[in-house]
Amino acid sequence: MPDEQCCVMQNDFDYSASISFMDVRENLPSVDPENLSPQDVLDILLHLFRQKPGFLDLGHEMNNRETGWVNGYLFRLKHDGPEAFLVETVGSSVDKMAALRQQQQQQ
Repeated sequence: MPDEQCCVMQNDFDYSASISFMDVRENLPSVDPENLSPQDVLDILLHLFRQKPGFLDLGHEMNNRETGWVNGYLFRLKHDGPEAFLVETVGSSVDKMAALRQQQQQQ
């Protein structure tokens, strides 16, 4: 099952990240970091993760104004001081991971 490994969630990927409000405004001009929508949260998370080498977007989903799902993991944009966000891993969903694996295997 060596091919299956590429389709399994990236357990060893380092999802830690942070971003200042100024960087959000500069890189994602349509996003107001002081008034996030569920889509904004997802956009910020994906922006941060896509900058990291080795990131594969196997699937993502909006959740709420603080959290979003990426690759079967639930991440929170936590305030890190008055003008920054820190990415916090809240948890994971076995069901979401299984669905992503199934999608990958069908491709």
